[in-house]
Amino acid sequence: PYPVESTLSTALARFISEYPRINVQLQVRDWDELLRRLRARELDFFVAEISTMLQEHDVDIEPMSAHPAYYIARKGHPLAGRANVTTTDIFAFPSVSPSRIPPRLLAPLLDAQRKSSDPVAARRVFPSLQCDAMAAIKRVVAGSDAIMATTLSSIAAELDSGQLTILCGEPWLSANYGLVKLKGHPLTYASEAFREFVLEAERETVLEEERLLAQWKPGRARRATRLAAGKARRKK
Repeated sequence: PYPVESTLSTALARFISEYPRINVQLQVRDWDELLRRLRARELDFFVAEISTMLQEHDVDIEPMSAHPAYYIARKGHPLAGRANVTTTDIFAFPSVSPSRIPPRLLAPLLDAQRKSSDPVAARRVFPSLQCDAMAAIKRVVAGSDAIMATTLSSIAAELDSGQLTILCGEPWLSANYGLVKLKGHPLTYASEAFREFVLEAERETVLEEERLLAQWKPGRARRATRLAAGKARRKK
């Protein structure tokens, strides 16, 4: 779901403009379902978290950039603006996820939950809600105290509008995507052309995430607000 919100949608917009007679089917599924469909020749390739597929010998994996992920909440959330928010703090609130959580991320998340001194938080079902529709997930987070972990490029509009805010991140919290295709099965001309659009959009996504973090990282956003307020007072 994350790359659909950024890299793939950008690539698709350009691809269908240049190749209007080619029919494209875009499917959003968990990585194991995508792998099954690839092996059944129902897909030309897919983009997904690759940590679960490194031992699969019948696929070629083209690694893409690692995308740092952050805990995101609504504007005015009880944790918003607090210094030194940790993963353990997150479990005091419901959590939502747009996809299955890879084992490499699930282990440290559950370890952080066990460290909570709040017995309710330590036993909270995780995640509280799982849904493949990012639009629905964003509305849930914007309208409640629920928290999600996501890449910044997938919520660019919501960050820029002030609807959502960054709480914190962790060094290990990232989405490690790759482009996956069957080994020994060359892509068709159309699929190879689309792959090039995907890689171009991926480079742009990395730059966009750097911009968003520079602008909305906790602390920096508060300093920007204080500077703006200071300028307003001086004008008066």
